[in-house]
Parts: sequence; C-alpha cells; structure tokens
Amino acid sequence: MQIVQTSDNWLSKEAVFKHLSELAENTYTDRTVYLAANFKESNSVTPKIAGPVIEAVINEVGSNDTGMVLFRRDEELTVIEPPLPFSMDAITQDQDTLLLEDIFDVPKTIAVVLVRLGRYAVALMEGQELVETKTEGRQMKNRHKAGGSSQRRFERSRERLIRELYDKVCGVSQRIFEPRMHDIDYLFLGGEKHTVNGFKKRCGFIEKFNGKIMSRLINVDEPNSEALKSLSHEIYKSRVRVFKTVR
Repeated sequence: MQIVQTSDNWLSKEAVFKHLSELAENTYTDRTVYLAANFKESNSVTPKIAGPVIEAVINEVGSNDTGMVLFRRDEELTVIEPPLPFSMDAITQDQDTLLLEDIFDVPKTIAVVLVRLGRYAVALMEGQELVETKTEGRQMKNRHKAGGSSQRRFERSRERLIRELYDKVCGVSQRIFEPRMHDIDYLFLGGEKHTVNGFKKRCGFIEKFNGKIMSRLINVDEPNSEALKSLSHEIYKSRVRVFKTVR
C-alpha cells in the first residue's frame, strides 16, 4: 500500500469548517482520529489501534507540537494540523469535530513577537482579540561596497545595531508579557527565520516560555500595525492535507 498526498493548504478557521461541512454533505466519514501534541514522544498507542491506513498516513505526516485530526473516507484521508495543540487522543465513528471546535471556541492568551532587521511588533492576544501591542522601526545600515577596514567597521556597526534591536524587542516583550506570564498559554514568533533565531539566543526572557513556544514561524513581510490587524487570521490558520491510498 502506498500513501500519496494530493493537496496541502493553509486554511482559515472559516475555510476549514466550510471544507468539513462540504465533506459531510457529499461523502461518508467512517472514522475520526485525534492525536495529541507530540504523540510520538509520549509513546501514544492510538496510531496502531486506529488501523493500518491511518497509521501509514500518521507515519507520513509525523509528530508535531499541535497534534492532528484525521478523517477517513473510503480511500481518502484528510489531515488537519490545528493552530493550537490538542491535549488528548480520541477515536470516534463518523465525522466528529468537537475537539477541533474547542481549539477555536475556548479562549487562549497568546503572546506574539514578530521581528525582522529594522522593524518589530510585539502583541498580546486574548482569544482572537489584540489587547496590547507595540511596533517600531529602527534604522539599519545597508551593506558597504568597500573592502578592508571600511567593510570591517560596517560589519561591527551592523552587528551592534542588530544587538540593539534584539535588546529593544526583548525589553518590550518583557514589559508587555511579564505581568501576564501565568496567564499566557502560548508564544508565537514570526519574521525572518535567521533573525528570529538570533533574537531567541540573545533574549534570555524568552527562556521563561519553555514549553509554550510554538514551532510554527508566523509569516510576515513587515512587522507593522497593518500586520497586527491580520495577526489573528494568520495565527489561527490550520494546515489541511489530503492523502489517498494506492494499492
């Protein structure tokens, strides 16, 4: 038996449930399987007892920090990786979306840090609403064309500006998040990957979110007020993949 992926999309909450509603109207779902976050690391037995086809798809997709829900219909399986983690495994008959609905309906407190060289945005969200934000641009020098000592001076100056940016973002994050640390459920980071990784290494405060930092990097071209307006839409996207079995 071979598993073939036929589609892979990131969908909004509305698009996900529209897709599932259309499936329920047009096809019969004989089994729904929920897997909690990091199910392989927790040695979950659910993949094995869910059936060979579902197990094969699970092995293809792999474990992650949100878990997944699978809907099996004849020779086709739809896999949805939600924006936030499932906390439990479950196997049910027919199409069961209750645990998936809970992801969106139960309000969570979410911290967000978006950073690119030259600009950052920090936000705190209650459910899907922004409750506190801060965004700012900082001047960054362009690459110097000359060589020798001029190039080295440019590189030292640029490194200093990057450190100052990281320290500024770290300080703003601490000011906004620290009073609510016990309330915050998850932290999302976004921007350019290399810059975000540098920020994580530089900002010791981020270590306090151990176990709460989501691995998905939020895609943002410019961390500004316009990006914050669409932040909830971006964070609450789910990855939806469809697989078919070929015998």
